[in-house]
Amino acid sequence: MKIAASSYRRVLYAGAMLLALAVPSQRQLQAQSSDGASEEPVIVVTMGSLNKLMQDVNYVSGLAGQPQAGGLFAMMAGTFTQGIDTTQPIAITVPLVDGMPQPMALIPTPDVKTVLNRLEAQTGPVDELNDGTLVIAVGVNTIYIKQQGDWAILAPDRDVLNLAPSDPASIFGDEADQYDMSVKLKMQQVPAPIRGMITAQMRQGFEQAMAQQNTPDAESAREVAEASLTQIEQLITDTDEMEFGFNVDQSGKTVDFKARFTAVEGTDLGEVMASQQAIPSNFSSVIRPDAAAFYHSSAAIGPESVTQAKASLQTAKDSVAGLLEAQGELPPDLQDEVIKYLNQILDVGIASVSEGKSDIGAMLMAGENNLQFALGTFVADGNEVARIAKEIGGKVGSIPGAPRFSFDRSVHNDVTLHLIEIDIPAYEEEAQAVFGETFEIHIGTGEKAVYLAFGNESEKLLMDFIDTAGSDSSSNRPVGQLQFSLLPLLQFAQSFSSEDITMAMIDSLSRSSDSGKIMLIQESIPNGVEVRFSIGEGLMQAAGAAARQGQLEAQQDAIQNGQF
Repeated sequence: MKIAASSYRRVLYAGAMLLALAVPSQRQLQAQSSDGASEEPVIVVTMGSLNKLMQDVNYVSGLAGQPQAGGLFAMMAGTFTQGIDTTQPIAITVPLVDGMPQPMALIPTPDVKTVLNRLEAQTGPVDELNDGTLVIAVGVNTIYIKQQGDWAILAPDRDVLNLAPSDPASIFGDEADQYDMSVKLKMQQVPAPIRGMITAQMRQGFEQAMAQQNTPDAESAREVAEASLTQIEQLITDTDEMEFGFNVDQSGKTVDFKARFTAVEGTDLGEVMASQQAIPSNFSSVIRPDAAAFYHSSAAIGPESVTQAKASLQTAKDSVAGLLEAQGELPPDLQDEVIKYLNQILDVGIASVSEGKSDIGAMLMAGENNLQFALGTFVADGNEVARIAKEIGGKVGSIPGAPRFSFDRSVHNDVTLHLIEIDIPAYEEEAQAVFGETFEIHIGTGEKAVYLAFGNESEKLLMDFIDTAGSDSSSNRPVGQLQFSLLPLLQFAQSFSSEDITMAMIDSLSRSSDSGKIMLIQESIPNGVEVRFSIGEGLMQAAGAAARQGQLEAQQDAIQNGQF
């Protein structure tokens, strides 16, 4: 779980860096000398062919029950794209020339003059220079255009036109028309002085912000912020490429979002990424098609990742203790107890990370009048977790209204079972309808594992989960994966509160092929990570059904109120 969360965080940080590097400040550009400047693209933005875009818009709008939106898009595209080859993709590249970002567009058209003549009402007249370069004015900007084979090259600087590849189609490689839109950032094409200047400015801003902190927990806040800043600096220095893509996959019946991140081989970040490999799991049985939701992650943790994770957990220990002491809201004795147990739990986390692996699985089962949850995770010492839980249970057991703890109730396949019972007040009618008058949490502690389950007949679900531990020794699976199925969750909700919109969505999903699935998958790639987020067509159809039902109800309300 830690590996997957770390990778997602890195991808998000990388996206933030894309914006910072795409538009360097004028002071940065002036400070950048021509030495080390690259004319290779730093950013490449590609769009699918117009044929693909129109087909995909029609597909999605049809699923959502709004086919008129697809027709409107096709009509507008046809108006402004006459003369463009609708079978070829489009690209915008941004090389840095002497430190200056110079955008350049590659448009597939065998005769750009024809296209410009049709757009003259919007762009004004076209001028032609002696060498055949065309010039148009778009607002206050001047755009230079050159015909190069079956492609038109557009740029705001005439000299940049010469940087276009001899065959513009080669820029798409094997990925032509694989995406409706993608953005690729080649971080190492950003000259080192600019990257260094960005990190220096971030560091300066950090120091200025910290200097203004005069609260009691300022030192704890500094430690947390310092760790995050160090990770961002490492991203800027060691990142190789980042790519973000969006695609409508009609054959797979999904809408997909993809993020790819790679680090420079041999760097500290590269070693962290290379170490993230899937390993055999004790909790892979949560990956089941009938689950309303499941999460699974099992991966090796390399030495560099172990060091970073241990440092983060240690910082968390210090920060929590400092924060509680600074707030002073707890009595001293209780505060000491809270800090002691938090430290013990975090010590188990540090020991678990130190073993160089992460393994966790969780599943949610749902349906009409049914909700169950089970979780299992690797820990370095499950017996230590049980000891901590018993100490905490002994401390709170005498408090009126506190949960009731029953430890060491039985042993199942070398896992000791425990129970926590929490009374649900009568006024919590919905909670009682789901869980009864008592909410039961079943816990299992093994030598190297901790299990947890709650819900209807959750003890049986927990035992089945324990029985399947280690039954699948394969590592041929994603490093991490998360899946939701909307249909069983709606069926559960409908069994306690009937709504027409929910019923319309259930009816739509019952006839779909995927039950409204949403998937998030993390794969390990050489020196990097790839994250894919997919939405099944069932969910889009259900959204359309909900919209239509909402419109129907609005019309009925209007009629009843005499508005028609």
